[in-house]
Amino acid sequence: MEKGIKILRISVQLMLGLTFVVSGVLKGMDIYGTELKLIEYANSTGFQFLAEYNMPLSVLLCAFEIFLGLWLMIFIYRKISLSLLIATTLLFTGTIIYLMINPEKNITDCGCFGEILPMGISASFLKNIVILMLATYLLWSTRNVQIKFNKKYVACIIGCLFASLLLPIYTANNLSLYNPTGYGEGTDLRGHDDFVVLDDNFENVTDTLLNSSEKVYIFVLKQQPTQSEEFKMKDIWEKCNSRNAICFSLAHNEYKLPNGINQYYADVLMLKSLVRSKDNGVIVLKNGIVKNVHKLKDY
Repeated sequence: MEKGIKILRISVQLMLGLTFVVSGVLKGMDIYGTELKLIEYANSTGFQFLAEYNMPLSVLLCAFEIFLGLWLMIFIYRKISLSLLIATTLLFTGTIIYLMINPEKNITDCGCFGEILPMGISASFLKNIVILMLATYLLWSTRNVQIKFNKKYVACIIGCLFASLLLPIYTANNLSLYNPTGYGEGTDLRGHDDFVVLDDNFENVTDTLLNSSEKVYIFVLKQQPTQSEEFKMKDIWEKCNSRNAICFSLAHNEYKLPNGINQYYADVLMLKSLVRSKDNGVIVLKNGIVKNVHKLKDY
């Protein structure tokens, strides 16, 4: 009987650890989507002043969840890791309760597993209650365990910390590893009714672009291009002209561009979906299919 209970406790802690690792990894794979969700939370809870720190906070959130999950799975200093798990879940639950009693905040997806695996607010609340119950039971089971300093244990925890930072830091400085919006490389945009491009006269030129047999280079602009980005845009535009390829910029607002480059317009949400980064990007289309997606500064 005692052996069975021990196996059950080990299994439950592994499950809790794996849940947090998966949550952190899925958020980290699309760090830009995590940033957008944090902005949504900040605006809904009155913490708008944190907006300029949302990317660093996104990295920390992803890394923390992966770190806590790994820590739980190596069964070291269980009292501390389980206490941290309970405190974290209580914080998340408090936020969820606030959203549940303020439905006008209009957040329907909790973002617990990023945009890759949507989860409603009510489902998130139930998930957190289950986690709290299981974690509390596990913490109670360690009530007689003494915490003793051990260099090897501390080294393992530090190793988990460094490992947890790798994915979110990489995706924060590059494009997301996965685009959950359906606009990733290999996507046929002819199947996306929400892909709409207006030219500088605000006429719909979407079909012309998607049915072109020539390559189409699109500068997806989310902010005023830097001087180095302008030089890069000019170079790409000149090469496109020599190859009879189509080249233009796509933005929601009007920006100052190098001479000769046309500026077309699109919805903000579509721009966020095309390039999963807060930075400007460039995408290459061929017969309506997305061939490449890059950050403009890295192209």
